[in-house]
Amino acid sequence: MKKIKSIKQLKAEKKRIRQRQEDLEENIGKNWKELKESLKPVNIVKETFSNILKGKTEENLYGNGFIKSAFTYGVTLLAKKFVDKTGIKLGKLFKNDTAKEN
Repeated sequence: MKKIKSIKQLKAEKKRIRQRQEDLEENIGKNWKELKESLKPVNIVKETFSNILKGKTEENLYGNGFIKSAFTYGVTLLAKKFVDKTGIKLGKLFKNDTAKEN
């Protein structure tokens, strides 16, 4: 860090520090919102099913037989769509329940 030799340099440094503080506070706010969103029960369920399905899909792609792999991959995609739709409906259900509590 270089020495501040004038009032002009001091003011510029204060301005830079304030801007840095605002940027950091904004990042904290964004990270907090993302954390809250990821901890919602619906998102946890969707994430869990997504990871399970992804693992099964990758496992089946490297299994025996092309037809078996293609069939399993198709079934896995359908299951993923089902999970996504269920997640959306659960999200609406949880929103309605929290709105009723308030």
